[in-house]
Amino acid sequence: MATNIYFGTNRKISGGANPEIGEDFHPNLDELRFGKVSFAGKDLYKKDLDSFINSGKIALAPERLDKADADKSKLGSRAIFDEVRAEMLKKGDALIFVHGYDHTFREAAGRAVQLQQWLAAGGKDMTLLLFTWPSAGAGVGVRTYHDDRKRAETSGLALGRAILKATDFIRNTPRSERCDGRIHLMCHSMGNWALRGAVQAMRTFVGNNIPPLFDEVILAAADEDDDTLQAGHKIAPLLRGSRRLTVYYNHQDLALKASDYAMGNPDRLGRSGPRGDAGLPGKVSVVNVAPKVTWEAKGANAWSADPTGHQYYRNNARVRQDIVQVLQGKLDEDFVTEKQRRKNDFGDYWRLQ
Repeated sequence: MATNIYFGTNRKISGGANPEIGEDFHPNLDELRFGKVSFAGKDLYKKDLDSFINSGKIALAPERLDKADADKSKLGSRAIFDEVRAEMLKKGDALIFVHGYDHTFREAAGRAVQLQQWLAAGGKDMTLLLFTWPSAGAGVGVRTYHDDRKRAETSGLALGRAILKATDFIRNTPRSERCDGRIHLMCHSMGNWALRGAVQAMRTFVGNNIPPLFDEVILAAADEDDDTLQAGHKIAPLLRGSRRLTVYYNHQDLALKASDYAMGNPDRLGRSGPRGDAGLPGKVSVVNVAPKVTWEAKGANAWSADPTGHQYYRNNARVRQDIVQVLQGKLDEDFVTEKQRRKNDFGDYWRLQ
């Protein structure tokens, strides 16, 4: 049985019946195309990306715009959102995922299907929607980092449009046809930089009235400033659009250490947690994963190796357990009662046990 990953993208698309999606921007920076990638096989999260990503079958949703009569237009977003709604009627919740630095389109889709199957194996089988921005996928280095960072920031225009489109779709769906599943958002690494751009882009249309689309928002290993949840010109306005927001951070994250020091950035949210703990609303939960991150694994568990301490969101079983329970709506105090978390060594944050 195939696993479908639905996507929205501002990448440039080429080809006809067999489309390929590249690493460049669409000529219109906020342009969006929608589609899905279908992957055969299970336990793909235990496999190397290169072993399966080229087997994913891309289907681009057809789109035809009628400039004279908008009601006659055929929108790819509507077609994909209809498919998502149908799948949510069976599965319940959906997760929107925004990937990080250094991902081609196929690599991003592969990470998304790994995440979907990884969460399902942990007890939370959800419909997965991928927003994939045009990361160059050109390897790791100072030049490529700064290039991807600018690409992520610029892609906020398209991501913001996608969120507002999804909101409008739900509002315009008759009550009798809604699935009533919850919608969650997860951003990893530099995907959080794209999220900042999306929040600010949405503010140009709705001011600070960010639509309350999201139930749970998860910022994992965020390559974002540590004051972003306290700054109106960064991600803070998103708090209005979510029921709860959870930050996962690891002070041993070598990738974010490089971002912090080598790239000249301020302290990173995903390495230090939020700046201080004063001023954060009660809906924000901050979790230190450092005690449970797998640095090196061998044998049958080699797929969980994480030498940089940056990929735990998708391959560390203990972190997965916590994420799944957050997505199921478990409360912070229940984690403490069941001895899965305790207060951090400093600050009013949590620490995985």
